[in-house]
Amino acid sequence: MSRRGLLGGVGAAVLMTAWGTAPVATAGPAAPAGFTGEEVAAVDAAARRGLAAGVTGVLVSIADPRRGALVKAYGAADDGGAPLRTDSRFRIASVTKTFTADAVLRLVDRRRVALDDPISRYVHGVPRGEAITVRDLLGMRSGAYDFIADAGFLRRYTAEPTLPWSDARSLAIMRAHAGEFTAPDRRTVYVNSNYVLLGMLLEKVTGRPQAQVLTRLARGLGLRATWWPTGDGLPAPVLRGYLTDGTSPPPPGGYRDVTESNPAVPGAAGAMVSDVADMTRWAGLLASGTGLSAGSARLRRSWTPLTDTGVRLEYGLGVLRLGDWVGHDGAIFGYSNLTFHLPGRGATVVVAGNGSDAEAVPSQQVWGEIVNALYPGSLPTW
Repeated sequence: MSRRGLLGGVGAAVLMTAWGTAPVATAGPAAPAGFTGEEVAAVDAAARRGLAAGVTGVLVSIADPRRGALVKAYGAADDGGAPLRTDSRFRIASVTKTFTADAVLRLVDRRRVALDDPISRYVHGVPRGEAITVRDLLGMRSGAYDFIADAGFLRRYTAEPTLPWSDARSLAIMRAHAGEFTAPDRRTVYVNSNYVLLGMLLEKVTGRPQAQVLTRLARGLGLRATWWPTGDGLPAPVLRGYLTDGTSPPPPGGYRDVTESNPAVPGAAGAMVSDVADMTRWAGLLASGTGLSAGSARLRRSWTPLTDTGVRLEYGLGVLRLGDWVGHDGAIFGYSNLTFHLPGRGATVVVAGNGSDAEAVPSQQVWGEIVNALYPGSLPTW
């Protein structure tokens, strides 16, 4: 099992695989004159291939200063064939980490937190907490054990995505695996526990619930459709989520509907909800460091390698660089999405779909095909 798959993560090799085709009706505005017929056909073909193995709906948003904007919905909002709207809400999973990191860096800019502070200053009982710094957590260099790797937790969460949960329970799992923590600042390893701990830091320093901190941050950026839900469900219009491995045909009766899920389980590592319009706006703001000091924006792009083969994949402080693209991806039961900006071209490509399990990130393939068609050469390998 991929530890990154549950709450989000790019598997670079997935971008190079092939998907089967499926018939589809598209919805949304006609392509602007800046997109050629061949380019639109390539986007449509990629989305059609993504509609397979339990994925009923795919959302695509492209913003390009030269070509214009293209926003389309493919397939259906659910397995009953309900129309899919381009403003449908979905769980953004680990793209939440970009907001958590932004909120922490704003506290750094206000000198309420220092990057070199040990996490023990804010959260008690973290194994190696005196040695792990805020910077280590932001940059995935803490050496912490990932609570989602605990077999007992994963079994309970798979059986009941709405199970009652708290950060204290996630911390208890980390403590139970204290012997599996390694020395910090040695390697870059994607660990969701890092961002659960940063969420606890936010709550401690601000005196406000994490959900409120991140929702206010999104609102302040003009992202009105982006928030941390307080309940298990999602308001209409919604892209319903299904548990699928992204490759196998649906079993008799279809895949299990996991639209309802407790946001407290992923917490600050993956709780938030949005739509493709907001994610398109956010990608550009994220890549430019809007709202941060020049120093923090620069530090955020302190890249360290997450992989050493395939498409170049690096992590900064709560942000990924995938080839030449800057942003993040996310996956959680029922949903996967990629939200990335290409600074050299000022372009953004966002893709979301309604199928995922603890390992599959079906949106990767659609996003990769679109990017390779429209922006060839922007996904260099190591």
